[in-house]
Amino acid sequence: MFCRLYVGRAGKVGRVILPNGHRLFIRKWTSDASVFLQMFVDREWDFTPFPQSALVMNKYRDILSRGRRPVIIDCGANTGLSSVFLAQLFPEAAIVSLEPSTDNFRILSQNAELFPSITPIRCGVWDRSTHLKITNRTAKPWAYQTGECDPADPDAIPALTIPDIIEKVPDGELLIIKIDVEGAEEAIFRSNTDWVIKTPLIMIELHDWIFPQRRTSSNLIVCIAKMRFEILLQGGNAFIFNWDALTEMDHAQTGQQPCNGE
Repeated sequence: MFCRLYVGRAGKVGRVILPNGHRLFIRKWTSDASVFLQMFVDREWDFTPFPQSALVMNKYRDILSRGRRPVIIDCGANTGLSSVFLAQLFPEAAIVSLEPSTDNFRILSQNAELFPSITPIRCGVWDRSTHLKITNRTAKPWAYQTGECDPADPDAIPALTIPDIIEKVPDGELLIIKIDVEGAEEAIFRSNTDWVIKTPLIMIELHDWIFPQRRTSSNLIVCIAKMRFEILLQGGNAFIFNWDALTEMDHAQTGQQPCNGE
């Protein structure tokens, strides 16, 4: 299976079949291969070995038992491999997959075809409604960064907020937000963050190492500082388990307030 990731012309779209029979599309000799290995071989986004995962599974079943739809938001979905992984783990959840790159989005849409629960949207994620564009177009496909731009810019794409995305799912209730946005977490956690205390699990790759002295993770730390949480690390990712959301504690009783970043 692994050799298929590298046989053929660079950029050519090939197919990989998972052991369960699901088909995935991969661009050969690109960062797609590294993403595949991270996701399905090294399993760097797989939180199920952690004992805290039992509470997440219980929350998933609880949401369904109340006639609501668990919502998983994949910010920076790239080619959709993380969305596919989560769709397999939570087959009755609504997964909203967000990706700003046209080329990545094309493969994301192909990979989502076999999973009706995945809704791909070509957009960025920010703390307010605005327009963004990719600022480093020569980067590898898994490393695109976004910044605000004029709506008239020919490369402009819409940016949605997390509340905007949640509203797209009727009877939806947040279960997981996965964030891998190459530094845009600085903006996502800057303001408009009422959703943070309601999210049972945040899965995030931080990028302070790319942006020295910009403190791109600081707003996230401010947001979770007053929460009852546990952070577990795996590979380059952090898994933030929110005990108040997982155990349905009353935020008013805990004195917890929505956070804003710096």
